[in-house]
Amino acid sequence: MPKFPNPPLDQIRAADLITEQQAAEQFGIKPGTIRVWIRRGKIEPVPVPGGPRLFHLPTLSNAEKDAWKNGADRPRRGGRLPGWKPCQEKAAA
Repeated sequence: MPKFPNPPLDQIRAADLITEQQAAEQFGIKPGTIRVWIRRGKIEPVPVPGGPRLFHLPTLSNAEKDAWKNGADRPRRGGRLPGWKPCQEKAAA
């Protein structure tokens, strides 16, 4: 069981499902970070039979907040942009 499990399928709204790329853009991380979280047992994709690999946005938000609290914003661990905070939406370009 992952550290941050998804809710039961009947409680997941379609609007809360995003792809790996969308998740990376949402949180300002690399798509590979999502794959690392899966390998480390932090999260898991939502099981969609025959569909694309999707993730539950609130669950990802909890995982990202955990990463931030445990030092993911430190420069020696890859850092973040100055002023970045967990679950912050990406600034418009």
